[in-house]
Amino acid sequence: MKLSGLDSAFLALESQEWPAHVVCLTIVDASDTGGRVDRAAFERRLAARLPRLPLLGRKLVQGPWGLARPHWVEDPDFELANHLHRATLEAPGGRRELTAMAEEIYRHRLPRDRPLWEWWIVEGLEHGRVAHLWKVHHACIDGRSGAAMQEIFFDADPEASLASEAVPVVAPVEGIEPPQGWQAVREGALSLAGTPVRVGRQLGRLGQGVVQAALTGRLGRALPLNVPRTRYNEPIGKRRSYGFCTVSLSDVKLVKNAFGVKVNDVVLAIVAGALREQLDGLGELPDRQLIATVPVDATRGGERAGGNMITGMLVGLATDVAEPAERLLCIHENSNAAKAVQSAMGGELLTGLAETPPPALLGLLGGLYRDAQLASVLPALCNATISNVPGPRTPLYAHGQKVEAFHSMGIIADGFGLFIGGMSYHDQIDIGVLADKEALPDPFALADSIVEQLNLLLKAADELAPEQSVHDLPADRAGVPVGETEAEAVADADGAHAPAARDGARFEAEVESESVPRAGSGSGPESVSGAEAAAASAPAIKVPAPRRGQAAGTSGAGAGGGSGSGERSGKGATMSAAAKPAGSAAARRGRPKSRAAGVEAGRA
Repeated sequence: MKLSGLDSAFLALESQEWPAHVVCLTIVDASDTGGRVDRAAFERRLAARLPRLPLLGRKLVQGPWGLARPHWVEDPDFELANHLHRATLEAPGGRRELTAMAEEIYRHRLPRDRPLWEWWIVEGLEHGRVAHLWKVHHACIDGRSGAAMQEIFFDADPEASLASEAVPVVAPVEGIEPPQGWQAVREGALSLAGTPVRVGRQLGRLGQGVVQAALTGRLGRALPLNVPRTRYNEPIGKRRSYGFCTVSLSDVKLVKNAFGVKVNDVVLAIVAGALREQLDGLGELPDRQLIATVPVDATRGGERAGGNMITGMLVGLATDVAEPAERLLCIHENSNAAKAVQSAMGGELLTGLAETPPPALLGLLGGLYRDAQLASVLPALCNATISNVPGPRTPLYAHGQKVEAFHSMGIIADGFGLFIGGMSYHDQIDIGVLADKEALPDPFALADSIVEQLNLLLKAADELAPEQSVHDLPADRAGVPVGETEAEAVADADGAHAPAARDGARFEAEVESESVPRAGSGSGPESVSGAEAAAASAPAIKVPAPRRGQAAGTSGAGAGGGSGSGERSGKGATMSAAAKPAGSAAARRGRPKSRAAGVEAGRA
């Protein structure tokens, strides 16, 4: 089975400084067994489930001279024991000891002579917890497929036993053998000869997409120029810095409903607030807003067979806006513009561009970019990658022991030195922060600030007019977002697995049903198709003014992070979530004074 162009690109661009694997850090409450895992029992259970994930039993076969994309083939020498490892944390086994272990595991590339994954069982965590680190190459999975695999590795039933599992029947894969000998040479030659044709075709599609995007009238907002440079746009080294936190999904939805925005807007806003506070404390906050790359799911029809089915879009983070609630509304506008342009340009643009050059040429260009350290002189394309994917909606268990959190570690590279990834799980969003060690010496300061930024938005939501507060909705309307009819809310939930636009692309970051669930009811992922309708129906929002003696953006005594000095006149300003003047962000720029953060500790 030949790899896609995007999967092949992750392999071609990989280096010692740019490992292209991802890690899911899963924390389990194993206090009933003294924080120990029965490795033999775990190995038997994992072996029983691997047939449901056939890609994990395949290895790579490279084409001659890297002229054609590689193939996956079954590994005849596959041994599960070669992929399982065990480690023990140093005392006291807290979150910093855990992330130090994760950074060391992440640092090493996966060997190419076997299936591209490994599993680490880490013991010695405080309070009887254990951690599972699944390290897998990005060529095998993207965020959504990786999240879905957690429901295969772990159980929905705490009483589930290995004996009760049905033996999976895996259909044989046709045409999986790669070409051999002269056939392989011929394939490589044809791939090289066809490069100019593919380049011309993709340039034509790109031009057509730009024209379609320009017709939306939102191209300038969705494709911002003059992206500011930050410490995260420099060349990176081999060492990584990693931290994590957990926020309540119910709290995120409460803020979402109060301001008439989307779950993803709230996630972007709390990350933006944390980045604004961090960079300002370092004296490095740019006058222009930071720009995030947000992955977008480009799946058609809901079928996913592993690999990468993603594209991306640029979203302005409104970090030039001091007041948290106003920043959230600006991000909502920027996100809607990005979705409209993404829909117009098509969801297969990135995958098509990745199919154009042969892997050897892509690797050569990547090596030149690294060795010449071009990231330090070329214009920045974005300041961070922010991903937020839907995960399991119900609690999961490992041998009857409850899974407490799923934290992600993505990939970074020169010029793209900050990854912040969230995954929803039950009633929480687990967020991981990954960066170069020199750029982010203390990742937990940034992670904890993300938590506090949500607290600031919760406070702003509570200060809205009573009729706009989620708490005051009638019981039978508690599950419907402000400004959205019940029919629209149902449409958002039911449309989760349908194509969101003409190109079939869906916003990967919209993680759950966008309404606060009623008691006893589930909630499904939100479709992008409801984004414009939600924006159009958003009510006028009265942004709360700071209390006397309190700077805008602060939460009063004892609040941590997110402080601001942006002045506002009067007792508040009324503005629409759907139609705030484009120039108002610039008019309200202001750099806050950095304050010590008294924040909620992340999960350890």
